[in-house]
Amino acid sequence: MAHFKVLVTDNIASEGIDILESDSSITVDIKVGIDKVELKKIIGDYDAIITRSGTSITADLIENPGRLKIVGRAGVGLDNVDIEAASIKGIIVMNAPTGNTIAATELTLGMMLSACRKIPAANISLKNREWNRKKYMGIQLYGKILGIVGLGRIGGNVAVRAKSFGMQVIAFDPYVKKTKAEAHGVKLCESLDELLTASDIITFHTPLTDETTNMVAAEEIAKMKEGVVLVNCARGGIVNEGDLYEAVKGGKIFAAGVDVFSREPLGDHPFLELENIFVTPHLGANTAEGQKGVAVIIAEQVVNALNDRSYENAVNIPYMRAQLPGEMRHYFDLAEAMGHLAAQVINGRAEQIEMIMVGSKFIEDFGERVFDSPFNFQPFTSAALKGFMERSVPETVSFINAPYLARERNLTVYESKNSSFANMNDLFVVKVKTDVEEMMVAGTVFGDDQGRILMLDQFRLEMVSAGTYLYFKNVDKPGIVGGVGTVLGNYGVNIAGFNLSRIKGGKAVSFVSVDDKITQEVLDALLKVDGLLEAKVVSL
Repeated sequence: MAHFKVLVTDNIASEGIDILESDSSITVDIKVGIDKVELKKIIGDYDAIITRSGTSITADLIENPGRLKIVGRAGVGLDNVDIEAASIKGIIVMNAPTGNTIAATELTLGMMLSACRKIPAANISLKNREWNRKKYMGIQLYGKILGIVGLGRIGGNVAVRAKSFGMQVIAFDPYVKKTKAEAHGVKLCESLDELLTASDIITFHTPLTDETTNMVAAEEIAKMKEGVVLVNCARGGIVNEGDLYEAVKGGKIFAAGVDVFSREPLGDHPFLELENIFVTPHLGANTAEGQKGVAVIIAEQVVNALNDRSYENAVNIPYMRAQLPGEMRHYFDLAEAMGHLAAQVINGRAEQIEMIMVGSKFIEDFGERVFDSPFNFQPFTSAALKGFMERSVPETVSFINAPYLARERNLTVYESKNSSFANMNDLFVVKVKTDVEEMMVAGTVFGDDQGRILMLDQFRLEMVSAGTYLYFKNVDKPGIVGGVGTVLGNYGVNIAGFNLSRIKGGKAVSFVSVDDKITQEVLDALLKVDGLLEAKVVSL
């Protein structure tokens, strides 16, 4: 029987340790606070390492990984793990995204009550032997409109509990189906502005990404109601801290509750000057139950992975692509790129996605040669789902967790096979249906081992499935291409290639390969070209 060694370098709940030690095939070593030099010497002797935030798994640390197969993070965030470096070394990285959901949910509600009723400030005042009831006049939650930005696990749990306070709950989350929101009794807003203008209290539950950094700054705050309350227990940097400070100080915002900051530890900060900004030192997961939850989840996953049993929360899957034969790797990469394309071009909230494998290459050659089964398409489905979900959900998406994230969002996934499609063979086809439209993308790999996108709905193309493109749709009439070229030239954007497909007298689509960044200003200028219907930047 195989024997495994697991190293624990940060304090995790004893229940997690018990799970590891209860497996007779595992020996557990606990070295909390081990320094990096010593850790680098011994890390290769272990099959798995479990950390929290105190240990950084960097590229140089795992330069010679030895036996190491798994890095487990007892928590949600993976800022302290170099996922790319681990993947290159064939190391699985996993986390525990659900273990502290309730802890973060309840802290949000506590912050909401603290901000509305000024509880912490009143507590300090009374302990200073003051009796000043008028100073701490608050507002009720009952009857207020709560706006939730991000209706994932935590946002959904906040919604359920807020309704028990008699609040009306609305949410903005472009990646959630209306059916999920309706199940929580929540009205989905079509835009962030709609939520900002309607809400009495606003809470944020999104990760920090390029899209969400400074999501709310002075311009957005100006659209809010007078006396609004803001709560951020998600990630520092979602709300611009300087603009929040000025809005609270000036009275536009009644109060704010903040648990997370752009730089942590906090140190000296303007928030500490204002009595009606209530702050805590990133306590979102800090409950005994929350710590137990993440410890149990990560320990169970490590045990399952070491024993070749199924597990859910890996954020990478380094072994899948590496095990595929060369030609299949090109189709695998193509499938992921097609998922990226569909997610960026389609409009609306995704409800259904279908992967169709066309031709003998998929059905016979790849299936039987690699999987001993003519109908096992799991790598290509995972790749396409990962590509699609990566562009359309805020969580960290991997080839492993993409199907689970799809299921969590009520996204129906289908697989099918066909001998031919649109009179073509050896195609990978992705069909997506949203609440407003449907889209089909088809592609193949040419003899040069380069993936090509051949179809977008009824439009025939031949574009490389990599790079950055300007995508636009227009009425098929003279002057459009010239107008687009003029705008790009005016903004110093160099065209590297042009792929156009049209239906004469109808509509046309184009993918323009560019060498320079296309800003929102450029897109706004393009949309002024007469006959242009849509313009987006697409990265594959």
